This record gives sequence, C-alpha cells and structure tokens, in this order.
Amino acid sequence: MATMATTIQTKRLTLRTVTEADLAAFTLMANNPQVALPAGFHPVKSAFEADFLMRQMLHQRWLWGIVQTETDLLIGTIGLYGRTGKAGLAVHGERDIGYMLNEDFWGQGYMSEAVQAVLAFGFSKGLRVIHGSYFKDNERSARIFIKNGFQFDHQIMHAQSDFFAPGKTELFYQLTQADFMIATTPID
Repeated sequence: MATMATTIQTKRLTLRTVTEADLAAFTLMANNPQVALPAGFHPVKSAFEADFLMRQMLHQRWLWGIVQTETDLLIGTIGLYGRTGKAGLAVHGERDIGYMLNEDFWGQGYMSEAVQAVLAFGFSKGLRVIHGSYFKDNERSARIFIKNGFQFDHQIMHAQSDFFAPGKTELFYQLTQADFMIATTPID
C-alpha cells in the first residue's frame, strides 16, 4: 500500500499528497530557474524531466503539494526530508525542510503559512530539530527562517567546480521545538 502525506489545512492552503494530476502546475515551477535553482536543482528541460522529478515526490509521507484551497491549484511543494549523519546512517528525530513556490505566488505569505504548518506538524510528531538552508542571496527564505525562530548554524562557500550551486554561499540553520514555540507564540 502506498504511503500518503497527512493532509494539513491552513487558513488559505491545503497541504496534500502530490498527484499525477498536478504535473502541469509542477512543470511550471520546475522549469523556472527563479524557482528551481534556489530549491537546489537545475530547471527541467522537458515534460519527461518534470514528470520524473515529480514522481520522486509521489506517495512520500512527509512531502506535500501546496494547494490554494479556494482554487485547488498546486502552487508549490514542501517537505521534511530524512537526515543522514556522517556515518551514512539516518538521524532519528531530525529532518531537513525544503520547499519551492510558483513565482506568480511570491510575496503573498503562502510559503510562510505552509512552513509554519509543516514545522508545527513535524514537532507534533516528535521531531527534536528541523534543519534548513538557503543561498545567501535568497532574502525571502531568510525572512521565513527568522520569522519561525531558526538559529544560524554555519555557512559554506561552494567551489566554482561544484555541480551543485557552484560559487554560491549556503547558510545553514536549525530549529528546536522550544525556539519554534517562542517565535510563534503571540505575546499578549
């Protein structure tokens, strides 16, 4: 039996399993360099490549399509990805967050809303730490991380010869449940 993501409802969004019916909307994001490169992959060049990439997400427990509830349109993806330690073994109780959003929906608070819901979900399932990273020039992700209480851990400069993000500076953050609660609890 296939594993499905738990559906999460927010004020404006439904976070749900990505389906084959989402391929056209997924392709719009995945072939846009402004979306794909900050998300950590090269833009797709064909429908076949988009389909292959999207199929990697199908039936994953902690990977969601970000859907506008009002229109049922896929506008992004978000996930809590398994974390591997230095010995190549899974690190239990910790995950990495990753996401992408269709450029037409930037600046409207959708990703902040989705990230907050996924962080709350992850901590409710017993995660101790959620890690994340973004490239130094990605001010939108920087604001999301700060808003949700992520703490700076370290940064690396990718070599010009690297396949992944050549010459880019990547900033790494981590978030504990306690820091998330402090950052997201309203002050009366």
